Amino acid sequence: MNLDIPFDILFVLGQHINDSKIGVAVQDSSDLFQFHNRAFASMLGLETRSFVGLSSGEMLALARKNGQDGVDWPALRGWLDFDLSEPKPRLFRSFEVLLNDGRWIMVTQQSHENGMVVTLCTDVSAKKQMELDLRAAHDELERLAMTDELTGVPNRRNFFAQLEREYERASRYGHTVCLAMIDLDHFKRVNDSYGHAAGDEVLKHFAGVVNGLIRGEDLIGRVGGEEFALLLPETTEAGAAAVLERVRDELAGTKLHHIAPDFTYTFSAGVAGVTKSSMPPKDWMRAADEALYAAKSAGRNRVVIHQA
Repeated sequence: MNLDIPFDILFVLGQHINDSKIGVAVQDSSDLFQFHNRAFASMLGLETRSFVGLSSGEMLALARKNGQDGVDWPALRGWLDFDLSEPKPRLFRSFEVLLNDGRWIMVTQQSHENGMVVTLCTDVSAKKQMELDLRAAHDELERLAMTDELTGVPNRRNFFAQLEREYERASRYGHTVCLAMIDLDHFKRVNDSYGHAAGDEVLKHFAGVVNGLIRGEDLIGRVGGEEFALLLPETTEAGAAAVLERVRDELAGTKLHHIAPDFTYTFSAGVAGVTKSSMPPKDWMRAADEALYAAKSAGRNRVVIHQA
């Protein structure tokens, strides 16, 4: 459809495009710029330069020379380069580009029948920041839902979900994985004698000590008030017990003077291993609990391996 647009309207439109906050550029079928407004040049750090008659590559080289080295150049080139090798390039596309000054630009490109390409660039930084903030808030809520707020380790729900996955892996491939159920000894006395704030300090201290002594693939979780659980993939029962003995040795040599002079604490633990088809998950957890009960019955401050 041919439109007979009056000259004065065309003049106003041209002036509007040139003064617009939206970047506008037109390239011909040979990739040469035929027009760009001030906003488009400004986005590339070329406010005082015209690149009409230049190709995309020449314009990018000019932008680099003018200090835009922080730009993601492959993405920026995507602003401008339609695949000219194809006889009929895509008619329309849109995407986002992050500039080196922190601005987010929404780029839309339209290819016309005569081979010319019109590029529009809109600053969407505020909208993008809101989107990123919402995503960060969502991720933080997810993290909080899966993390014990006091100690920073996985909470009961998170820990046992990961235990189920590790159990499935061990069952499928015949690997050994050990579970330790841990209880801090006489923890009620700590709260009664020194207050709940001191009890919280003990819980945080214990989680930190264990995290400092286990491998990256191991997992410590808080599953109750003073109850923790430790998951040790690719570890025998003897190996798991050795890890816990190292934790006991570390605690024996540590005094929490900020709670009370010469204050120390201990824990009891029960260990049970599982391999392919050895026992279902509930029986595995029950076995570790039984070993923990045996450790407490034997006088506490010890690690007991479950006896089948």
